[in-house]
Amino acid sequence: MLTAVVIINLMISVVCFYIATRVWKIRRTIARLEIRITAMERCSSNVLAKSPNFFAKRQQGAHQLRRDYQQLELQLQQVQQLLRLLGLGRMLWLRRDRLLR
Repeated sequence: MLTAVVIINLMISVVCFYIATRVWKIRRTIARLEIRITAMERCSSNVLAKSPNFFAKRQQGAHQLRRDYQQLELQLQQVQQLLRLLGLGRMLWLRRDRLLR
């Protein structure tokens, strides 16, 4: 009877030791994952912390480009009007020359 109790205790001890080693390995894996996740979170928070300023600057740049583009469109329209007037003046001048000949 004593040997049976000792054998059962040894088997329980071996099973508990096996479970303890598995739990220890799982804890090590979880600790490594925690370190990696913390590092990823730190990197992503650094990037995201800079994002509002980055986007605000880009938005300001886009507004400035729109304003510049509108001014250039206005200047283009003025130049086109000037060229039309010059073309009209040239056409009238050539007609005048033809009539005078």
